[in-house]
Amino acid sequence: MARHNALGLSTLLALMTCLASLALSGCGGTTKSSGAGGSTSSSGGVVSTGSSSGSGVTCGNVTCLVGETCVNNACECSAGLITCPTGCFDTATDPAHCGGCDKTCGQGTCAAGVCTCAAGQTQCNGAVGCADLMTDPMSCGVCGRTCGTGTCTAGECVCPTGDIVCPGLGCASVATDPANCGMCGRNCGAAGACAAGVCSCPAPATQCPGGVGCVDLQTDAQSCGMCGHNCGPNTTCVAGACTCAAGDTMCPGAGGGEACVDLTTDAANCGKCGTNCGFAATCVAGACTCNAAADTSCPGVGAAPATCDNLMTSKEHCGTCATACPGAMVCMAGKCM
Repeated sequence: MARHNALGLSTLLALMTCLASLALSGCGGTTKSSGAGGSTSSSGGVVSTGSSSGSGVTCGNVTCLVGETCVNNACECSAGLITCPTGCFDTATDPAHCGGCDKTCGQGTCAAGVCTCAAGQTQCNGAVGCADLMTDPMSCGVCGRTCGTGTCTAGECVCPTGDIVCPGLGCASVATDPANCGMCGRNCGAAGACAAGVCSCPAPATQCPGGVGCVDLQTDAQSCGMCGHNCGPNTTCVAGACTCAAGDTMCPGAGGGEACVDLTTDAANCGKCGTNCGFAATCVAGACTCNAAADTSCPGVGAAPATCDNLMTSKEHCGTCATACPGAMVCMAGKCM
């Protein structure tokens, strides 16, 4: 009897425990839990998240960055952190974002948003931060002076055998570097190669001087037909000749170049190349049209632009564009008086 009563008591306690669990999650193995990171419910897997944090956390349709927390399907910076393009950071102490986003201290430390360099280091601006100018190949001797493929010793770039120091570039192998072939700054171009300090171009490209490098004279709009022949704006190079799109005409451009223009609307080439409507008129259907309804567009003399004048009152164009009032005469009602 005592054994039976003990068994009944044990069963009763188990039932009460199950009922208590049911109030939270049900008696079938599903559990609920809550904590500082939000609440989750699971039945073999996570169903929903109130809030979570950390890089890579999926939040709605986006992925949170470093230092962001997902709150109600939106990524937010935690308290005390600043929003930067790459995440949330403490700009008071983060040496990679000291005093602002991406303001690096380099080899230094960050306190109260100010970089502190170690002894023997110098604070350089930009992405350099603290650097030892005696040994740093990215800031050798002075901030920002790169040694390229070389090393920095006592503030001077030391190049590998066969390399030379090129201004702004550091060490370069002039025997094989297509951007510094044979000498600093001699560019073989995107299609060229450098061997023994000499540029070589693949067919049908041609080696053009002045740092241009290898170009195809049949298709290159900057060197069309010959090195340095620039086709100008809105043009293409076809079979070594500058070509305009349909509806445009090739006209001489500023500085001796060429440009494709629409003669029906271009105020500097209205109707034909070189016809300038001047500042007071626009080009409509290939004709200079004055902005003021009472004015008439009169052609300029020589290379001078056209002018818009009131033929009723203009001394230079009285009655007609070709009539100028002589001497002290004035134009009234289109007649010299």
